[in-house]
Amino acid sequence: MRYFIPLTTIFLIVCLGFSANLAFGHGLGGEMHPPTTIGDRDATLSIDISPSTFDPKVPENFITLKLFDSKTEAIIEHVTFILELKKDGERIFRYMFHDEFGNLNFRVISNDSENIDVKGVQEPLLGGWMKGNDQPLTLTGPIFNSGGLYEYKVEVLTVDSDTNVLDVRVELEGAISLADVKSFEATDSKNQSHDVQIISYFDTIKNFDFYSNQMSFSMPFDWNQDLEQLSVVHEEIRVPNTFGEFLSTKYNSYANGILLPEDVVTIDDYSFDDRTVHMVINRELIKQIKDEATKKSDSQIDFRLETSDKVQFPLEFTTPDIRFKVFLSWVPEIIRADEEVTFFVDFQELFSDQTKKLAEYDLTVIQNDSEIYKKRLTGNVNSDTPNSHTITFDPEHSGTANLFFSNIDGNSLSKGNFIIVIEPSSNLQESKIFDSDIPTWIKNNASWWAEDSIDDETFVQGIQFLIKQNILQVPDIIPQESNSSDIPSWIKNNAGWWADGQIDDEAFVQGIQYLIKNGIIVIS
Repeated sequence: MRYFIPLTTIFLIVCLGFSANLAFGHGLGGEMHPPTTIGDRDATLSIDISPSTFDPKVPENFITLKLFDSKTEAIIEHVTFILELKKDGERIFRYMFHDEFGNLNFRVISNDSENIDVKGVQEPLLGGWMKGNDQPLTLTGPIFNSGGLYEYKVEVLTVDSDTNVLDVRVELEGAISLADVKSFEATDSKNQSHDVQIISYFDTIKNFDFYSNQMSFSMPFDWNQDLEQLSVVHEEIRVPNTFGEFLSTKYNSYANGILLPEDVVTIDDYSFDDRTVHMVINRELIKQIKDEATKKSDSQIDFRLETSDKVQFPLEFTTPDIRFKVFLSWVPEIIRADEEVTFFVDFQELFSDQTKKLAEYDLTVIQNDSEIYKKRLTGNVNSDTPNSHTITFDPEHSGTANLFFSNIDGNSLSKGNFIIVIEPSSNLQESKIFDSDIPTWIKNNASWWAEDSIDDETFVQGIQFLIKQNILQVPDIIPQESNSSDIPSWIKNNAGWWADGQIDDEAFVQGIQYLIKNGIIVIS
């Protein structure tokens, strides 16, 4: 369930160039091309694609072209366009279109056929395609079959009248970004799998990896292009709210190994189901890091996002009715079951005179679709002193939860959500890795193996015996294909240190988990 509007999700990235009769667009989202002179007036062209996200399961999109007077915003009628669309330099189509009211809208149905089929009627003078009386103008064929940048060129042939053909065509160029959506699997330290979704508003994502506290992925990017031609590079990482290990108050972001400024990352908890982490790198920053970035690659961006050891407060959201901005922090910084935590919440009115006042609001903590806490509260608004509220969570409520503020000052749309992580109680005994006393011989084996006094096979057989007898507890692990059966040296080092008491059981078992995962130890 989504409760308030996320950050902008449609990006229009426009290319520049020079020509006596060529007008250029620049903009973000639904912004338009700058005014260009047509006859005795300035005209503006807008172009849009909806939905702006590539989804192979939803093959239908709509393209809209609109031409209007830049000063009066009146639609210019009887417009004939030529629209050319390209991907990766290859032409997809080039067709002439006409709309009596200057607001061209046509449907695109993408498939894997060889040719594009146009269904509509043709204007009798120049032959531009138009919608029929009862049916929309429709293009069907191999059009939007992947995410990424789609270059376009628009030529304006007629305005005001079907017979008023311009002596010099007005040409506009740009590129629509159709967001590429990919889902990847990340496995946490407890061997639990989580589906992470990455939405790229620039090009296709590849090479995803998750290790410890960091995610990495890459995207094709020409660092040697004219960087004045682009506006931003925008990536969204959607982290499920069950993935507690990757829910942090602060993230560090990198491009080609370069640490990026803190304001590149924005945390957006607008959904109850997941957190959206935005990475937005603007043109000026791309230009600043270019020389250093191209030392690693001049043909792609290698992204890395990691949780930070530092806590960054406050978290914030804006209510969907744009009435309030809500700020949240808490102490202690680690929320733990069975321990008191104090939340500090600050409500600031938007578009008001900021007069201090009192307002009622609901505070609800939701976990696994159930309310584990709810209270109606009264607090300060527009105050220099935040409101404080103390909660102690029960031991069974460890995990992720949603801290939901609603009905602020009696407004049903004044609401929003924060995702929090409740750590297990520090009083709980950690689960035992070994179900009984460790046999002396297995520590002897570990020591002898580390000293190369016994071979790998003998050591592995001893570990297999412990697991089969349920003496050594390891989580269920699905073995993966591996190109090597060699045991890494760090595992042998770990075994020796464990036998000498220099590392604990958990560190030793991490090596065993690696052997199982790579098929070196087989549990039948």
